[in-house]
Amino acid sequence: MKGSHSIDIAAAPEVVWGELVAPGPRHWYFNLLPEGDFTPGGHIRWLGSRGDLAEESDVIDMDSPRRLALRTRFLFAPSFAAAPPHEMTWEVSRIEAGSRVQMSWVAEDPVHPLMESQGFALLEGLRLATDPVARAELERLPEIGDVEIVEVTPDRLSTYQHFFDDIAFRDFPAWQDCYCMETHLAESEEEAGVRTAAENRRDMSEGIEQRKVTALLAMAGGEPVGWCNYGETTHLAGVMRRFNLDAASQEGVGSVACFVIASPYRGHGVASQLLDAAIDRLRERGVRQVEAYPPRRGDDTPQGNYRGPMEMYLRAGFEPYRELERNVVMRKKL
Repeated sequence: MKGSHSIDIAAAPEVVWGELVAPGPRHWYFNLLPEGDFTPGGHIRWLGSRGDLAEESDVIDMDSPRRLALRTRFLFAPSFAAAPPHEMTWEVSRIEAGSRVQMSWVAEDPVHPLMESQGFALLEGLRLATDPVARAELERLPEIGDVEIVEVTPDRLSTYQHFFDDIAFRDFPAWQDCYCMETHLAESEEEAGVRTAAENRRDMSEGIEQRKVTALLAMAGGEPVGWCNYGETTHLAGVMRRFNLDAASQEGVGSVACFVIASPYRGHGVASQLLDAAIDRLRERGVRQVEAYPPRRGDDTPQGNYRGPMEMYLRAGFEPYRELERNVVMRKKL
């Protein structure tokens, strides 16, 4: 099956091409680091932030600065690793405003639906990496004014949708499909198949309308700028599955599952305000203890800390409870 996406970027083709074949980490490409040479016949290993092998590519055609064709295997999940290699081609052409970039592919399931759903987000990330004006729009604000924390109730459904549609992942478009549905999925992505943005948006919206989702939004200047998904742990199927939790041991326990803070509002304590509000609401519901799951080490990016950084939980009175392979279970008595 074939597919393609394209985007216009206000940067010269040479600049865009340099980003496509640069040796350093690709923030716009799932935060992966390429190892190898972008030369005809070259082999590229794509490593995640923990050094895990996420992808392998062979350069099958290259015409600098116009065309890069790769034969690639995704290795980040068993269902993708079992699929046949797919071909991905990047084509850069000069236009009056800068460059037009087309990303096309030839792939079977499950790669084809993944690229249909997430491919354009990669191009949006490439635009941010090469267009300084676009990046400047996302710089941290020196001051943000007062922040109000509100419950995500059915009457605020459109505010939730606006946040994830337009604000949450503007600086990291590769994640814009999530809509925080991972917190509530009883099946892993490998078991459930590739979920599209539309499916995640629909299912989370239904959960909010039916009051099955407990979450908070941080509001500043009338706009949503932060999000926290929390609740009684046994009601968060994705948390139970991800951390292999036993329902009997989680009775009376709540969880703070994840945070998303809009990039201009980071570093102003918005996540801490959301955490305090989540703890207060769990206490009001009779929860005796609250858990959190910060990463153990390494990735200090906003994406790596989407479950909240350990330092924030320590300041809030949490203590280490149990160590997992990649996360630390922190607990606080209420």
